[in-house]
Amino acid sequence: MAGTAEFDEFVMARSRHLLRIAYLLTGDHALAEDLLQTALVKSWSAWRRIHGDPEPYVRQVLVNTYRSWWRRRWNGERPTDVLPEQAITAPQAAVDERDEVWRALGRLSRQQRVVLVLRYFEDLTEAEIAQALGISPGSVKSYAAKGLARLRVDPDLQALPLPGEDAPAGNERLVAVRERVAQQRRAKLASVAAACAVVLAGIAGYAVGPGRGPDQFSGVPDFHQGYRIVERESASFAAGQGGFTMTPSTLDLAFFPACTHSGYALPLIIHVWINGRSLGTAECDTRGLSFDARLQPAPDTLRDAEVEIGKPMTVTYSLDVGYVYGGSQSTSSPTPGPAPADGVLAVLVGEAVPFGEVSLPERPATLAPLSRPGAALPGSALITADGPHTASYDWQRGGVRIMAAAQTPGVLRILINGVPVDVKTWWDYEQAVWQSVFEPASDDAQRRGLSLSYPDQLTISVEAEHMTGDWFVAVMPAT
Repeated sequence: MAGTAEFDEFVMARSRHLLRIAYLLTGDHALAEDLLQTALVKSWSAWRRIHGDPEPYVRQVLVNTYRSWWRRRWNGERPTDVLPEQAITAPQAAVDERDEVWRALGRLSRQQRVVLVLRYFEDLTEAEIAQALGISPGSVKSYAAKGLARLRVDPDLQALPLPGEDAPAGNERLVAVRERVAQQRRAKLASVAAACAVVLAGIAGYAVGPGRGPDQFSGVPDFHQGYRIVERESASFAAGQGGFTMTPSTLDLAFFPACTHSGYALPLIIHVWINGRSLGTAECDTRGLSFDARLQPAPDTLRDAEVEIGKPMTVTYSLDVGYVYGGSQSTSSPTPGPAPADGVLAVLVGEAVPFGEVSLPERPATLAPLSRPGAALPGSALITADGPHTASYDWQRGGVRIMAAAQTPGVLRILINGVPVDVKTWWDYEQAVWQSVFEPASDDAQRRGLSLSYPDQLTISVEAEHMTGDWFVAVMPAT
């Protein structure tokens, strides 16, 4: 396989250095080795897409993996049937001092520790750290300053510790990484086989319908539009509705409703509620369950619906018949008849994961040009990748529409007067256009820290993360 020799050489030559970073982050030899191997396996899946020196990419994957582990509080005990030998510390005073240094570094917050390790151990610039962590350079300065301030008050701070010399050699680590890669391949092959089985069943004339349990979701990957899918539920048109209870581990949730049927005179719609509060709708399709629609409520919207992390919430969905023009039911529309018997309602629920944890599609040899506005329209603001990332917007009344598109995978964070108000994310090269409406005078805006009144001059700014191509953000009146 192309790239195998280069990957093996990299693991042999540079994994020892990366292990030291992992140890500085985790403070534990076993966790550091596990973190490094996990990062190497993730990097292997994207090895062909890495151009130039692969170390910055692998380092970023390692840091992102560490951050995701700690967000999930993945630091508990791990069972083993063999007690490891305990390392004996020599009684020299210097070793004692380094132990105190490590303890002081370990008392820093996770983000402060990451920034200081990358800044003073890896010697990265503030801009490089900001890109690696997906934060602004100003945030890097803040974390570094606060971390150093805390370390300065420790009189025993002398030097950074290094991991012990009993870590696995490069060739032993390479064997372990290869085994993990093989396991990953076997899992992917099993997933592909399941998806092929669904396709073959459709070709043979066996419709995938409700009541089949998880089989109808066999073709749905574990990740969808950047979210880890944690719930897959469905119901038949005959039932008319469905529901389930789940316990979220984050308020960064996305709901992917879909419905399909053989054909109907009127539009059919799936409607989704959380704890009895309407979340939104999506139109049915006659070509199967696509899960293209995404309902992404803001954390404040979920809190208003009494959704809390670690607390069970109820998700319900139902079939609606609608034929709407101008916001009112059309009186000239055909009379609704019985819904198709083969109809299926379905909902996926996804929880956000760090960008670096999702395997991105292979980058095309040539990127299609991004179709973007050439200039800001009257009464609007346009921010582009090759221009200033800040613009003024003359806000007169009502909501503002935020429209964005990107040429490559990446994240755009939109801020108004320095307050984050929206996030747009792309996971492929399809150049999808995302748009949403934000109300600067709403209660949600006030909770975010915006206190505005008509008219006002707004400062729109965009923070781009992981973008490697062209993008734009346009802000305009919602009406």
